[in-house]
Amino acid sequence: MNLEEHYLMAYDELKTTLEFFRPSNKDLISLIDLTLLDESASDKALSTINHKAHRYQVAAICVFPQHIKKMISSPEIKLATVVNFPEGDQPTKQVLASIDEILSTHRVGEIDYVFPHQIYLEGEEQSALSQCQQAYQLCQQAKVTFKVILETGALPSLEFIYQLSKSVIETGCDFLKTSTGKIAQGATPSAAFSILKAIIDSKVNCGLKISGGIKKPEQALTYTALAKQMLGRNPDKSWFRIGASSLLDELVS
Repeated sequence: MNLEEHYLMAYDELKTTLEFFRPSNKDLISLIDLTLLDESASDKALSTINHKAHRYQVAAICVFPQHIKKMISSPEIKLATVVNFPEGDQPTKQVLASIDEILSTHRVGEIDYVFPHQIYLEGEEQSALSQCQQAYQLCQQAKVTFKVILETGALPSLEFIYQLSKSVIETGCDFLKTSTGKIAQGATPSAAFSILKAIIDSKVNCGLKISGGIKKPEQALTYTALAKQMLGRNPDKSWFRIGASSLLDELVS
């Protein structure tokens, strides 16, 4: 049975899972990385996202490095930022310098790093994985959570997503993340399935972050239930996140 067939079986089982597993809106909110990745975001927009994050107790706030200083930190809500974003095409030296600057200048708890999928697809697998490993080591030394964005919408097949996920897990990361949200194809249940299968088969402690087009509670529920079904435990923010900008408004309306 190939991965596509495994996915179709798992997706069919979701109907049963959703009959018994119905997290509340508050539970779903606790998994959100509330995101504002707009280089030209106004002070008002940044203040609004900050207020919402603390009012509703999301998992994290994710903004560009230059906006971190305008966020209010707390023990409960992590501050996250992005590196090599969104194309994943920066040279390794620049990526590592960016991480060094972020770690020395800002009080971040998490970094979402775009894997260099373009050079990986062109055959430079070891160069791509080496960059990822070096970035992870910097974050690990600083005790900063390292999330690797695979950009699954740019990858050719479920099998490719699965194999790349296994390679990145072996290289080192804390979370695998589906998408930047900056290309046409964002997260899909099949891509999430492939990553979860890789996490299971790798037998390591690695989280999953779903992002890219997650706007409706029904979507969030589907991905959360899929994670519950495959890993056999209730998702919490220590290993499962949903990156979104407008989902919170839907859940509190």
